[in-house]
Amino acid sequence: MSHVFTYGSLMFPQVWNRVVQGRYNAQRVALRGFERKCVKGEEYPVIHPVDDTWSLVQGVLYRDVGEEDLQRLDVFEGEYYQRQTRMVMSEGGYVEPAEVYVVHEDFTHIIDHRPWDVERFKEHGIQKFLQLYVGFERNNS
Repeated sequence: MSHVFTYGSLMFPQVWNRVVQGRYNAQRVALRGFERKCVKGEEYPVIHPVDDTWSLVQGVLYRDVGEEDLQRLDVFEGEYYQRQTRMVMSEGGYVEPAEVYVVHEDFTHIIDHRPWDVERFKEHGIQKFLQLYVGFERNNS
């Protein structure tokens, strides 16, 4: 079992619950040393490492994700992302390892370099995203 840090569409239960089969405890955490950016022509973001160690990406940590669901997440994230183990930090300052999907170095050309707006996604982008990825659940159940 692994903890999984999410920072984009998977932070939202409407998306997370379409991908995974289990139910997991969730907690707000942050990842240091990364930036979250838009993807060209898409509603979802990517993260990439930066030299600024004070840079933080806020997200949601799902605890003790089962191996089958981790494999489903790998398929969902696809070739643009590489799963890495990184340290995340809770609001109380506790640091622990988590699986994180980072943009693969071969696909940095997809980065738009505009910051990804969580509120915009929540209000406008999530509906479009769910329409585009509605088939994932049916194809991988």
